[in-house]
Amino acid sequence: MSEVTFGITRNDAAKEFSALPGCEAWGILHPGRTGKIAPGPALARVHHHITSSEQQPAFTLTTAAEPAHTLCTIAPQAGAAAQQTVYAVHDGYGRFIGQVTHERSPRGMRQAWRIEDAGGQRSMTAYKGNIRGWIAYWAFSPFWALLALLNLLNGDTHSSWWLWGKPRRAHWRTRAGDGPRKPALDFKSGRYRADTGLLDANLIYAQATLYGA
Repeated sequence: MSEVTFGITRNDAAKEFSALPGCEAWGILHPGRTGKIAPGPALARVHHHITSSEQQPAFTLTTAAEPAHTLCTIAPQAGAAAQQTVYAVHDGYGRFIGQVTHERSPRGMRQAWRIEDAGGQRSMTAYKGNIRGWIAYWAFSPFWALLALLNLLNGDTHSSWWLWGKPRRAHWRTRAGDGPRKPALDFKSGRYRADTGLLDANLIYAQATLYGA
């Protein structure tokens, strides 16, 4: 297993790099986890295409070291089914390395994200938030108004992530032959943990970028 652990930083300090033409600086992929950046160079810079929409964003990932070169591009594809967005991912040489599909779960209750490699050999799907997280989310929802009022009385006019944030835990697995399902990508508490032996690293970074958008 070739494991890499990383987070995405999107604060002002992460946007100080010069974006590509037609883009804006969106964030940085760094080793470690959000708020706890591990020593060492950043994994990638993320450039958001200004002409893309909020529902169908497009990104270019480049190296953090200068001179920067393109790691991969992420662009929505036309002709997707209703309530589905398919993103094609190409490497820095323009070669197709896979796709990411954003859709709904079979019952339509949760967001689903599916990664497929270029050869169609591996396909894995994750659902936004686990069952336990969603149960807790809805169980505490009647108290949100009270918590929001307490926040206002304390002078906090901004919504806190713990107050309004929906469950985001996600776990992508792939099946290797007839063996057990292997974890390819996992997201928990602002940290991504991936097995780059199962998926192209740039395809993993593309999924993480879209999931964080």
